[in-house]
Amino acid sequence: MCYIILGFLLIIAIIIAFILLIPRILYGKLMFNKGKKRDCIIILGYRVPDNGKPSPILLERINKGIELYRLNISPKIICSGGSVRNEYIEAEIMYKELVKNGIPEENIICEKDSKGTWDNLKNSKNIMKNYGYKSAVIVSNSQHLRRASIYATRMEIEHTVEKAKIPKKFILLSWLGYIYIYYGIIKYLLNKRKYIE
Repeated sequence: MCYIILGFLLIIAIIIAFILLIPRILYGKLMFNKGKKRDCIIILGYRVPDNGKPSPILLERINKGIELYRLNISPKIICSGGSVRNEYIEAEIMYKELVKNGIPEENIICEKDSKGTWDNLKNSKNIMKNYGYKSAVIVSNSQHLRRASIYATRMEIEHTVEKAKIPKKFILLSWLGYIYIYYGIIKYLLNKRKYIE
C-alpha cells in the first residue's frame, strides 16, 4: 500500500514538473536585463488594498523600478495598471510613490486601463509606439515575469525583465501564486487565437 501511494505521488510530481517546464521548453530562459540601457521601464501593477495604499508586493515592484531608474537603465517609467477590485487605480498609486521618491513627474507615464497582464503589455506597447520607444525592461515578481515575457514576446515587444523582491510574509503565497500564473500560461497556450492584440 505504501509503495502505491509513493508511486502515485511520484507520478503527480512528474506531471507537475513537466507542466512547469512547458513554458521554458517553448520560450527558453527569461532574458534578465543585466545593466542594459532600455528606452523605458514598465512596472506591472498589483491590486491595491481597500485602504488605497500600495501593497508590499506592489511596493517592491516600485522599488525595483526606482533602482533601475537611478542606475540610468532608462529615463522613462511606464506605470501599468487600472482599477481592478476597487476604485483605486494601480498606475496612480505607483505614480504617487515614484514622485514621493524623487522621480520627476515628466519621466512617468501612467497607463490606467489594464485589468490584467495581457492588457498591461498591450496598452504599454501602444504607449511605447506613441513615444517612439523601441525597447523595455519589464518589472514584476519572479513568478509573474514568465507570463509577462511570453505575452511581450507574442506582441513583439523588444524586452528584458527584472524581478522585484517578494516580501518575506508573502513567500508562501508566492509559491501558491505559481499555480495561478502557470494556469494562465497554459490557458494562453491552448487558446492563443482568443488573445487579440
